[in-house]
Amino acid sequence: MEALARRVGGLAIAASAVLTAAFTAAVVWTVIARYGFGRTPVWAEELPRLLLVWSAFLAAGGAEARGGHLSAGLMPLLVRHSGAARVAAAAGDLAVLGFAALALWATIECVAIAGGGTTTALGFPVASFFWAAGAGMALIGFGAAARLLSRAR
Repeated sequence: MEALARRVGGLAIAASAVLTAAFTAAVVWTVIARYGFGRTPVWAEELPRLLLVWSAFLAAGGAEARGGHLSAGLMPLLVRHSGAARVAAAAGDLAVLGFAALALWATIECVAIAGGGTTTALGFPVASFFWAAGAGMALIGFGAAARLLSRAR
């Protein structure tokens, strides 16, 4: 299960890299259009923001699914006994899983509040910003659950 989480995390990070490149291209084009042609694209505010939000949440979820987001490498320095280190790591993963579940629930509530509204310029669903948080939280929870299941064996 942990190997699957690492693969999914790698895919999420790759998708985040593509979105970051698209974000950069959108911002560069906006600057060129504004100062070079005197006309700002209608999507100049919405599209880069949406790309950045999705990129950030996918990268955070991908990093956690690969086991690196909340790991500073301090555990071996603070806890020397291997049994205590396993218990502390499991407790940390449980805390992360609990946080991800609560954040995912809050995201679902935000999607419900956003309803069927659309963005002004592009007509995207307003909830698409919240879907990014849901995807990131699901990946974070999946990574923590995969590590917990791997330790249980």
